[in-house]
Amino acid sequence: MNIPTIDLPRVVVIGAGFAGLRLARQINSNHYQVVLIDKNNYHTFQPLLHLLFLLLTEY
Repeated sequence: MNIPTIDLPRVVVIGAGFAGLRLARQINSNHYQVVLIDKNNYHTFQPLLHLLFLLLTEY
């Protein structure tokens, strides 16, 4: 893993869903090293995904 070694306490957030991303963004990075672990390196905003498919099928 590519996690730099620094003297701050480390907070590991497992899962980059809505709650994981929100928690990772709210942690003060001046006081903690934040490590976010997820099986994907992207986040899909699924609540609006059906609208995208609807738009693609209409045209």
